[in-house]
Amino acid sequence: MPDDERPKRTKSWSEIDKQRDKSGARRGGDRERESFEKTTGYSKYKANLDRLFSGGVELPEHMREKADPSGEGAVRDEARKKLFAIEDGKLFNAAATEFLKSHALPDDPRLLDRLLSHPDEDVVEQALTRLEELHKAGTLKAPPALKQRLSTVEVDSGIPSVRRRATELRRALR
Repeated sequence: MPDDERPKRTKSWSEIDKQRDKSGARRGGDRERESFEKTTGYSKYKANLDRLFSGGVELPEHMREKADPSGEGAVRDEARKKLFAIEDGKLFNAAATEFLKSHALPDDPRLLDRLLSHPDEDVVEQALTRLEELHKAGTLKAPPALKQRLSTVEVDSGIPSVRRRATELRRALR
């Protein structure tokens, strides 16, 4: 059979795509991106973004005004920092009671952990509720002493539902 009479075979689109993938034309961009991601500048950039979004660093002044034009957030954060800085247990409990009169519970797990040792059962229950909410949302970065504090709540609390919830949260943190 002469060549003219044979049906001409054409490549399917999937065969053409496979051939393109093997050519290596796209690999240059991948290599450039990988080498860029290995640079120290990129790693510093990523670390700073992580700290910014996890609350470990304050926003720059020009962004702070846009994020919180009234300044209430800055006042609340400053009050939270002052409260956390108090080391004496009795002074902390008194300051925490005053703080909670004018502010809502913060999302700071370290402060919530300390509030679990508050003598007022309502404050302990509120802190436990907030910790449970953070855990369910997947944003709870449990401080090292939280499991021990939850164990103390299990023993010391006079409210059975609080004891049960503390047990459940402690087990969930394992």
